[in-house]
Amino acid sequence: MSEDIVTRFHRALPQIREWIDKLLQANAPKAHKIDASPPLILAFPPEVFERTRMVLVDRTPYPPVSQFGLPEFAQQESRQFDGITFKNTFFAVEGHVRPRLQFHELVHTVQYARLGVDRFLLAYGYGLLRFGYEQSPLERMAYNLEERFAHSALPRDLIAFIDQATDAVWAEAKLTVGEP
Repeated sequence: MSEDIVTRFHRALPQIREWIDKLLQANAPKAHKIDASPPLILAFPPEVFERTRMVLVDRTPYPPVSQFGLPEFAQQESRQFDGITFKNTFFAVEGHVRPRLQFHELVHTVQYARLGVDRFLLAYGYGLLRFGYEQSPLERMAYNLEERFAHSALPRDLIAFIDQATDAVWAEAKLTVGEP
């Protein structure tokens, strides 16, 4: 990854953070807690449900990162996802909400909580550029755990597992993108 893109990543962080904060503030009235019922309650501790919110939408939002100096992500901006997470809130397309999707997005809320906003965004962006969406480390972790969830084969302490794996993702990413 070039030094130029790393510099642009760091320059864009305040704009992306501001965009996320405005999005969450604008959607706060529509945000609601996740139903902590089986099978999700069997996977995550109660505090994850207490801090997480979900907003139902027709189309998932995505920050206009190309406008923030990162045209490499323009393709991501136009892509439609069933769900997307920002901090402790995920946006899910109405009619597509299923336990697997909720599980996947809850994994991302745990990753955000572990890394903080800037580190999450840097690690996520690094993963997208280096590996593409499906193989980016934070997504791959969420998809792999989602599959394990579907087969009732989760790690015993899921949060510790996510935290450890997220720390490893950040350790690799920060070698290239540096600290925020």
